[in-house]
Amino acid sequence: MTLPALSSQSLADQAYQALRAAIVRGDLPWGEKITERGLAARLGVSATPVREALRRLEQEQLVEHTGPRSLRVVTVSPEERTESGAIESALEGVAARLAAHKATEAQLGRMGRLLDEADAAADALRGDRNAGRDLSPDQIERIFDAVRGFHQEVEQAAGNSQLTRTLDQVRAFSRSERLKLASAQLAAGAAGQIRRYAQHREILDALLEHDAERAEQLARVHASSAASDLAGWETP
Repeated sequence: MTLPALSSQSLADQAYQALRAAIVRGDLPWGEKITERGLAARLGVSATPVREALRRLEQEQLVEHTGPRSLRVVTVSPEERTESGAIESALEGVAARLAAHKATEAQLGRMGRLLDEADAAADALRGDRNAGRDLSPDQIERIFDAVRGFHQEVEQAAGNSQLTRTLDQVRAFSRSERLKLASAQLAAGAAGQIRRYAQHREILDALLEHDAERAEQLARVHASSAASDLAGWETP
């Protein structure tokens, strides 16, 4: 795996962002052993900014020391995933409630367009299924990214930076695992996955109607269902 080269400005910040993104994507997977020197070589910088970046990641409990000079990406237990899912569900509900009050027409329009994008990819997958073809990984990821963008728009519409930071922390390990889970469920035609997909339109309808209570309830149920599946997910 190749990590991106960094420029000279704010190297510690850039190293932190690059390494955190690699952890979120799964490019640096759970439990992987890492070293300052090895990461610095892959990023094309000296060890100093990487050392500072790793300190920040350790504070976020994304990496941990296993010895005086050895580190690894942390491993998340099923119990920790369950607890993170409960936190995420509650916070997504709060975000939807706030967004129902605060969302602008422009933000609501972007949410709708993102779901339109997801619908187009879902139609393509249905075409594959009906024709007996393998489901396209690109279309699955297209749905995933559009839906993730929808949730990010809701969180931005909530307009609360502390909420956004906390959600970002809770989801630090989830993208790659969620994409694998969604792919497996879509390939199997899982009813739960199809139902959760439809819930995005219901959440958007509540936001358009400025129905804060309904938006919060729908978002909580949606996030709780997804988190439950993720907590029990074992990567093949």
